[in-house]
Amino acid sequence: MSPRGAVPRDATKVQDRGWAWMVLLAVVLLQGLTLGFPSCIGIFFTDLQHDFHANNSETSWFPSIMVAVLHAGG
Repeated sequence: MSPRGAVPRDATKVQDRGWAWMVLLAVVLLQGLTLGFPSCIGIFFTDLQHDFHANNSETSWFPSIMVAVLHAGG
């Protein structure tokens, strides 16, 4: 009989067999790619503004909607 409060030996066995690290790596990679995308696409806004003769206020709606959909979806 084990002392009171002691954890049985079978309960301390690792249950996920290392898959938790793979899930963590996948989540970090996915977050890095999806949250980094709106920042990287911003470099094209200056070319679009020049081509369409638009100013910052006319093109600012696009990244705002993209980030809102990215955070709201899921």
